[in-house]
Amino acid sequence: MADTLASATGLLAADATAEMDWFAMGYWLIGLSLGVSALGALVGLACVVHGRRSARFRPVWLAAAAVSIGGVGIWLAAAVLLLGVAVPGTVLRYDAATLGVSLAVVVIAVFAGLVIAGRELRLTRLLTGGVVMGLGAGLMLYLQLASADVQGSVDLSVWLLVVAAVIAVLIAAACLWLFQSMQLLAARVGTIVLFALGVAGVYYTGVAALGFRVDDAAESPAGMQLFDFVFPMFVLGSLALALPITAVLVAPDRRELAAVDPSPRPVLEPAR
Repeated sequence: MADTLASATGLLAADATAEMDWFAMGYWLIGLSLGVSALGALVGLACVVHGRRSARFRPVWLAAAAVSIGGVGIWLAAAVLLLGVAVPGTVLRYDAATLGVSLAVVVIAVFAGLVIAGRELRLTRLLTGGVVMGLGAGLMLYLQLASADVQGSVDLSVWLLVVAAVIAVLIAAACLWLFQSMQLLAARVGTIVLFALGVAGVYYTGVAALGFRVDDAAESPAGMQLFDFVFPMFVLGSLALALPITAVLVAPDRRELAAVDPSPRPVLEPAR
């Protein structure tokens, strides 16, 4: 009888949902994440502005914007916050391949969304671009969370992930509309602030979907510590931002060039 009770107690303990610590490394990660997100958005939007004024190099500018906004402003900002998640009684490990795929997904989604949104304010294209960017951010977050593993099992609440994706779509569409419809400095600052807060909101909604069950009898989780993946990405992200920042600073202002030489260029007639 005693052995049966002990066995039942062990099974219940193994199936118990473990408490998750959201801020194991301190609240300073929130400020760091908001700063990373805002910086990525600032550099990315500057690249988008230059992409509007350039025909030949527009794809290059949009690619730089996608890396800045998607890779740094969204992926890296969310990964920094994820560093603070811990589960007492076990260690968290992450699959590096899945994390790499999540990074690629959000960069591609942001690039596609910017291309679809176009140069001018057109509501249909703007909404479509916002949906593409938002769904890409939602899928990225799902992949980030799905890469986590513990000594036991990891559960994800589907409906909270759907809510996070909906929030991401709304934030992406709102930022695109604010950026394209208003040229004032206050609107630019508002876009960056909305973007950074939106990324944090999407992240915390998604993390609320996580559930952990610790089982001491299970095998130790495979994978790597998140810090070992995020720190090199943080360094690479800083270097990646240096290139578009330099390009933005040295790129000519095409509005000034147009003002200096307002005369129309001659049109060559085809040879007869």
